[in-house]
Amino acid sequence: MGGSGTGGMGGMPVFEPSFILGADISSVQEAVDEGARYTDTDGSEKGMLELLKNHGFNYVRVRTFVDPGASYGYAFGTGGDCAKEETYCDEDHTVEFGKQIKAAGMGFLLDFHYSDTWADPGKQIIPEAWRSARSIDEMTGLLKAYTRDVVGALVSAGARPDMVQIGNEITPGMLIHVPSASTDCWGNDSVVNPQGLTGRATNQNWDNLAALLKAGIDGVKEVDDSIKIMLHVENTEDVDGVTWWVNSAKTRGVAFDVLGLSCYTAFQGEPEVWENTFNTLAETFPDLSFAIAEYNPERTKANQIMRDLPDGRGLGTFFWEPTQSGSWGSSLFTSQGGTYRANSDAFAEFDAIKASFGL
Repeated sequence: MGGSGTGGMGGMPVFEPSFILGADISSVQEAVDEGARYTDTDGSEKGMLELLKNHGFNYVRVRTFVDPGASYGYAFGTGGDCAKEETYCDEDHTVEFGKQIKAAGMGFLLDFHYSDTWADPGKQIIPEAWRSARSIDEMTGLLKAYTRDVVGALVSAGARPDMVQIGNEITPGMLIHVPSASTDCWGNDSVVNPQGLTGRATNQNWDNLAALLKAGIDGVKEVDDSIKIMLHVENTEDVDGVTWWVNSAKTRGVAFDVLGLSCYTAFQGEPEVWENTFNTLAETFPDLSFAIAEYNPERTKANQIMRDLPDGRGLGTFFWEPTQSGSWGSSLFTSQGGTYRANSDAFAEFDAIKASFGL
């Protein structure tokens, strides 16, 4: 990431490990409040941050939503996973989590979803409070002010993020959809904004998307210009598509430091495909650094792909939600009741990465 430095309101040194061995543990706050406990491979009980550090992890990624309590937001609903007593992933919870991360001496990647709930390639729902915007200037103003507010609150609390991600898996763009009558708290069954104002990544609309990206970046830089900026897309299996996307951003003056890609074998193919994509992108865009922003299987291979990129431009990886499993991959823990026990074989793999990479 370049040399260490300070800047802006924070005045704190930039956290720059020789290699990022990171994890997205955004669900941990909620799980702990519900009684979750974590035990390491030796059977000792630890907090999640301490446990991960014990196995070489040095960086944490945390997602944040605009207003999870809004209608169709992450905490909205009447039952199941949708009804929540607290608005997890909002600004207040993000600030508290950020303070814990920095107190643990770890790097902090803040992941702005720019939605009241999950944003991904299938849905990029405009926050409820922003849906009255009728021009791109109005929308960019709202996005910039929100970004500046959250980053400023973190800096003021001594929890300055070292890197900020402007949007989550924004291959199709961002701020595209609105809820329908059947939309749930996950954002399923949303529809394209009928007002027509979106940040879709199409040839006809890329100027709008670029304006939104610039607004988010400006919101960060006005607080602290040392913070690194990541943009995150997920179509790693499509090197031509990623190249088109990055060129579309760069030719419109979107200035960023890191390109993050998602790497799941269930969605983006085998590691050889990821490796080819990263190598091609590194040659095509010599000014960019790279990271695997999300992954699960192929732990050793994913980290080695990053390690092997030229000139240290493969910054590292972020394992997504180690306690969870699904179509994307398997948990690093076994669970019984509210106790999560670290899987010895899985963490032995990270111990080997830690030793091999000198972490």
